[in-house]
Amino acid sequence: MALSREKILDTAFDVLRQFGLADLSMRRLATELGVAPGALYYHVKNKQELLASLASRMLATVERPSAPATPDTLLITGENTYRQLIPVKECSEVIRLALALHPATLTPDRLVLLDALETGFEAATGTPQPAQAAEIFMHTCLSLIEQEQTRALLAGSTPPPEPPASYTSALTAIIKGFTA
Repeated sequence: MALSREKILDTAFDVLRQFGLADLSMRRLATELGVAPGALYYHVKNKQELLASLASRMLATVERPSAPATPDTLLITGENTYRQLIPVKECSEVIRLALALHPATLTPDRLVLLDALETGFEAATGTPQPAQAAEIFMHTCLSLIEQEQTRALLAGSTPPPEPPASYTSALTAIIKGFTA
C-alpha cells in the first residue's frame, strides 16, 4: 500500500494507543511504516501537525446526540467523550496540545466536537460565552480522563469503561454554572 496521510494517521494512532505519546516519534512512525523518516514530511509538515490531526480524529469520533441541545445532551456528549477517549493512552495530552496550537490553522481538520459543544452551550444555556463554556467543559473532560488513566496505571489495571460518578458530577456542575 502506498504511503498516504491516512495511513500515517492510522499508524500513529495505533502507536499512541499501544505505547503512548513518548513512543510516538517520527522515526518510530517511519519504522512502523517501513519508510525513511523524510517520506512522512511529504504528508505531514511536522509532529505538531500530526498530533493536531490525531486530536481532530479522536474528537470527531465522539458520538453526539442528534436531539436539539439541552443540558442533558451536553452531559451525554461529555459521557461519550469519556467512553471514546479512555482507552487511548495520553489522549488528553495530545488533545490539549492541539487546542493550544489551534489546529484549524495547521490542518484541514477541525475539532468538530469543540465546535459542537460551543454551539450546544449557546443553545442549551444561553450563555454569552459559549466558546469559554465549551473550552472549560472540554478541559474538565480531559483532566478527569487523564486522572482515571493515571489511577488505573498506578493500580496496574485498566480504567473503567464507563464514566465514574465524579466525572458526571463535575460536568453537571459546569453545565449548571453556565445555565444560571
